[in-house]
Amino acid sequence: MSEDSFAFRLKELLEHKKLTLQAVAGALGVSRTAVHKWTRGGEIDYDNLRKLSGLLDVNWIWLRYGAQAQQDVQHSPPQALPMTEMRRKHTAQIMESEARMKLAQENARIVTWEWNLLTDEVTYSSNVQAVYGWPVKRNEDFWSHIPPDEVPALQAVFERSISSGQPCDTDFRMLTPEGEVRWISSRATPLLDDAGRALKMIGISMDTTARKVAEDAVRHSEDRLRMVFDLADEAMAFIDVDGRWLTVNPAFTQLSGYAVDDLIGSNVSTLLQPGAPLLASIVASPFKVHEQVLELRHKTAAPLPVRLKARLHLEQIVMVLAAV
Repeated sequence: MSEDSFAFRLKELLEHKKLTLQAVAGALGVSRTAVHKWTRGGEIDYDNLRKLSGLLDVNWIWLRYGAQAQQDVQHSPPQALPMTEMRRKHTAQIMESEARMKLAQENARIVTWEWNLLTDEVTYSSNVQAVYGWPVKRNEDFWSHIPPDEVPALQAVFERSISSGQPCDTDFRMLTPEGEVRWISSRATPLLDDAGRALKMIGISMDTTARKVAEDAVRHSEDRLRMVFDLADEAMAFIDVDGRWLTVNPAFTQLSGYAVDDLIGSNVSTLLQPGAPLLASIVASPFKVHEQVLELRHKTAAPLPVRLKARLHLEQIVMVLAAV
């Protein structure tokens, strides 16, 4: 077999990339016999030649006809079409659109990537180091920067997507060279051949660290508020703008004699008199702290006067009550 032949170049590439005949056949949607014939010098049609060169990541002219043919084509004078006003305008629009997309991608800290499942090769957009904190040129580079105890769960997400052929969404953490934890949200989808087998995964990943930090801060703030609410000596409650009890703290249940489940969903007027006028006043003046002495109907004892402070906040009314 000549070293300057399609068959020779194909066999060398398959050996170098460690691809079996069956793997190539599956990727191209042809039979194993067809691939075997190509490695023996058999003819290959144009469509399969282009698919094969794309799979092997080589120039199709070089693969089929050799280096000299590729060189001849590259050095042949270009047959340029005249740059009409319409073509010039269309080209300018394309360049402007691509520039805007690149700018938006970089400003939004979005990485695009592709994973060849047959060769395990990965390619990332040029801003990957700015987003991930590391350059990623091989698959091993990516996994080495994921916290080790989180690797199995993330791998399982991708494996389920590959086996099912369905897109996947996931959040994961990466450790930067400075020791910073960076949160990444990623969405990927597998590309399938005609037989439904996954050939590649393409995806986008976005730095969502700022959002995660904000979410954690809100959660911690809510936890602190809940602790203050539960431990407060004053009776406290939240009701909606229609006057229904949303939640009350332990001090409120002690003051009123009612359990939380007795109150949730019932109207404030069942306990506080006069409740309806007060409610209307609070909703009408949302930025004002309302103070009033009302009568609280105790579950088992006589009604007792209470001093109430209340204000509307985010479609909920916050109340603090104390016995007079």
